[in-house]
Amino acid sequence: MVIVSTLLEEDRYKSCEEIALEANMSTASVFRIVTQTLQKRKVVAKWVPHQLSEEQKAARKRVAEELLRRYEAEGELFLNRIVAIDETWIRDFEPQLKSQSSQWKHATSPRPKKCRRQQLKIKLVMIMAYDQNGVIATECLRGPL
Repeated sequence: MVIVSTLLEEDRYKSCEEIALEANMSTASVFRIVTQTLQKRKVVAKWVPHQLSEEQKAARKRVAEELLRRYEAEGELFLNRIVAIDETWIRDFEPQLKSQSSQWKHATSPRPKKCRRQQLKIKLVMIMAYDQNGVIATECLRGPL
């Protein structure tokens, strides 16, 4: 049990199979020690787009309230005039998968959070503008390599 606990303290991302190999134990024994004796469970970090400051949250709330007031005053005509713009980055590598961030934590420990990391190698960005009738315009731009 001490060996398993020590290995987990060194690296919380280790799998039961990896610990079993290092401790020269069966995977089932390691799993039983981790889950029953040490009372840990494997959790995945909760993805959050980014951390907003209180000022940024307040600004978003003000904008939402203003849009709601305009909708209440103008109705469907307000919605029909909305043009949305979206962009999609096309990258040259795969970001870390959510499952790769899983780690062993005690049952009472809070779930870890993980911000999406900024990716440096960007090839293309696709920009699209659309309204209620569909796509109005698209543009594809080359980013830094």
